[in-house]
Amino acid sequence: SEHELGLAVDINGASYDLYIWLQQNSWRYGFIQRYPAGKESVTGIAEESWHYRYVGRPHAQAMKRLGLCLEEYVLYVKAGEEG
Repeated sequence: SEHELGLAVDINGASYDLYIWLQQNSWRYGFIQRYPAGKESVTGIAEESWHYRYVGRPHAQAMKRLGLCLEEYVLYVKAGEEG
């Protein structure tokens, strides 16, 4: 699992404000919300506001800019390599 590999963390906060901050800023540090709202049909998992995965700053920034979840971003990168 992502947790066992050390790539993902579950962040539990005392208030919902923490999750808002994470959604707005985690990409600056190389983390993405692994299962964002609205991407359930792509990830197969309901939104998990607490589950974050490290992908590195360049990838997190690109995913944020493009509005892609990890599954979509992997396909995007592969398409760029093939084209």
